Amino acid sequence: MEVLEICSYITWEYAPNEINKKNKKKLSFFNIALSVENNDVKLEKLKIINFEDNKQIFVSKTNLFNGDKWLWVLSNTYGFRFKAVTDSEESFLLPFCETSDGYFPAIKSIPFGDYTLISYPEKKVEQALQYLKNRFPHYYIETTLVSKKPPALAPFQTVKTGYLIQVNMAEWRKNGNRDAVHERNIKKALANGLEIKTSRTKTSLHNFYTLHEQLRIKKFKKLAQPFRFFEAIYQEFILEGKGFLLEARHQRDVIASWLVLEHGDTLYYKFGASDPDKLYLRPNDLLFRSLLEFGQANGFLAVDLGYSGAAKSYEGLIRFKSKEGGDKITLYHVEYFPPGFDKGLMEKKRQFLTTITQKAMASGSRLEMRRVSNEYYRWFG
Repeated sequence: MEVLEICSYITWEYAPNEINKKNKKKLSFFNIALSVENNDVKLEKLKIINFEDNKQIFVSKTNLFNGDKWLWVLSNTYGFRFKAVTDSEESFLLPFCETSDGYFPAIKSIPFGDYTLISYPEKKVEQALQYLKNRFPHYYIETTLVSKKPPALAPFQTVKTGYLIQVNMAEWRKNGNRDAVHERNIKKALANGLEIKTSRTKTSLHNFYTLHEQLRIKKFKKLAQPFRFFEAIYQEFILEGKGFLLEARHQRDVIASWLVLEHGDTLYYKFGASDPDKLYLRPNDLLFRSLLEFGQANGFLAVDLGYSGAAKSYEGLIRFKSKEGGDKITLYHVEYFPPGFDKGLMEKKRQFLTTITQKAMASGSRLEMRRVSNEYYRWFG
């Protein structure tokens, strides 16, 4: 195992990604994220394929969330059976799954993904959604798209749901105008003796989950995803060299941990958690800078910082993710309500999930919270 010391406070515990080094000239999805074409695809040329029988088609798609590894994690954890709308040449892919939770049947593209498509011909998306509507006329249908402007996808309804923040590594290297408070926090973290390490051990996964579960329960009053979800990520990504835990340690204790995934030329900051009693040490500022240093050292072209909602409660998170000069791109939630659909069923489902969450929290038992999460978290997708 090669150990690289890029900075005195960062230790990479495995070798750089040689594949990414060889492909530095490959066009990053960051650079094509906002491209829109007007390709015309007739509905009769579209078809539906099964994920299980066509995994190779899902391997090299445009982003993490419609790739084979992420779909495998969701299938393995929650039992979703994925399919995709594609054209006769299989050059375009809109993955989805059918769900039924006792309230209403739905087509979701896709549950537990920050977004479905980034680089897409808008006309193809419109026709793929129309194809789904025709094939499943009584289903509620939803997806999330990244777009510079609201997609015109009538009769589907479109609403801004949040933002995707990405850091273009070429621009980051040239940009010296970083947030002044962020720079001070990094210096403070170093002065406090914090160290950053990358890890692919199961112990680090358990350390991450301890912090993650604590944050979800104590700060947000919400259930954490079941540990088996993160075990599936560990098996499919981390053990295959496509992900790692980035840890901030203070006096040997892990006080913050980020779960980072790799797909193509992009790093994805997917989950992060920290000890609320140690935030004064500024671990997250140092983790953020270290993630970008890792991306630079390993030839990645972009860092995807994930979904941030459009509500006021997300403003602090967006400010934090923007500290290194990332670009903010709008995410749109797209949905279709079939004729006669009772929207009251959606409210009943929301109330049910709220009630079981509140009861689990009121029990004060981690075992009960984990039981409810294992049984019902699928419904949150």
